Amino acid sequence: MNNLKEIAERTLMQRQQLPNFFGSQAVRPSYDGLGLTNVPALALKLLGADSTTVPAYNPILYNSNEISDAFEQLTKQSPINHVVVLLIDALGYDQLENQIKAGKVPNFEQMTQNPHNFYAPITSVYPSTTTTALTSVATARTPQEHGIMGTCNFFPDLGVSVNLIRFAAAFDSSLSISEQHLNPDTLLPVPNIFTMLERKGIKTSQVNYYAYENSGISRFTTAGSKTKYNGYYTPADAMATIRQLIEQLPADGTQKSYTYAYIPTIDTTAHAYGPLQPNYEAELAAIDFSLNREILSRLQRKDVLLIITADHGQIHGLGNRIMWLNEHTVLTSALITPATGESRATYLHLRNGTEVLERTRAYIEDKFNGQVAALTRNEALDAGLFGDPQKVPSEQCLDRIGDLVLCPLDNWQIRQRLKGVDRLNFLIGVHGGLTREEMLVPFLALRLNQ
Repeated sequence: MNNLKEIAERTLMQRQQLPNFFGSQAVRPSYDGLGLTNVPALALKLLGADSTTVPAYNPILYNSNEISDAFEQLTKQSPINHVVVLLIDALGYDQLENQIKAGKVPNFEQMTQNPHNFYAPITSVYPSTTTTALTSVATARTPQEHGIMGTCNFFPDLGVSVNLIRFAAAFDSSLSISEQHLNPDTLLPVPNIFTMLERKGIKTSQVNYYAYENSGISRFTTAGSKTKYNGYYTPADAMATIRQLIEQLPADGTQKSYTYAYIPTIDTTAHAYGPLQPNYEAELAAIDFSLNREILSRLQRKDVLLIITADHGQIHGLGNRIMWLNEHTVLTSALITPATGESRATYLHLRNGTEVLERTRAYIEDKFNGQVAALTRNEALDAGLFGDPQKVPSEQCLDRIGDLVLCPLDNWQIRQRLKGVDRLNFLIGVHGGLTREEMLVPFLALRLNQ
């Protein structure tokens, strides 16, 4: 399996390579079969609820008969009646590989080396950030279709930028946003896969952190569905909950099901301490242990396919590699709202006029040469950063990516101090960009009888 993984990794990096001005290790997100968006499309296909979304995950695109044969052997050995997608936030492919090679996650090591399982890298979406990625996982749609373009999104009809994790005004904590103005249940212009599955009579459920129930993102990713929310308190609790749900599934094929489980603690730990630091390793080791104890060693269900993946990886953010927009009045005076998106994928909404756009871009290219790639909205869309460039993007996408898309190179960040406060200062581990450490995530699929 290791040889196949290496072939897949090499092919993916060659296939998704971006022009050099994005950086030597920049990865173009795959939306055509080797990316995170294709994972929920695969679940729809396997459960017989195929729809007009993006293509399903397709290992044929690795250009290796051995890889595609291995995947076919896994998926076609017997009927799949139940699909479980376990998404571990910030468990990037490179970070997982690091821990496997260091011998620190023995159960992940065993899973990835088991010839009966399937393991390969895929790409995240862009921006490689939680709000955008989780919406793609919930809808099987690209960012340019669902329109969630990062953590902070500008809503021109409201005249305000909104932090979609807190579901509150991004730059003014005193400004409240009522559901009358921004309703999570009607936020997305596309349906979610829970409703698609339920229309086919397939049972859906999710296992998620208890405090996220009824949060904005929980609501807009499941709007209109009947999916049951199973709250948990710790990752070990989550694994036990997943096991109990699987144990309740009918074994005679009379009821198909889809279960989505989300674990945020790797991301939280990496933000606080940085990826691959001792605390990060401790958290991943605990997940490795509880995953094996509660699920792998206790379940024998050949009709269940477990898919383990992530929304993104992380890199270390350095305080001396930050571009502070507020230090450049030429830029800030051209903006109609503070910069939005992410520190690793930033959108500038400019005052009207081609002259303003050209002058702003020229200034950025002069002052930040070697630190950022500046693209117009159309250039970013044509590069395939947000989805298939042959498809028309949603109005929500066009509104929210602004006039200039700034892609920081290497580990540079873009920030803007407001009222003397840096709202992102506490983050040591960061993500959202195009580096392979942020963009590559694992795709690990296994039957629960191997």
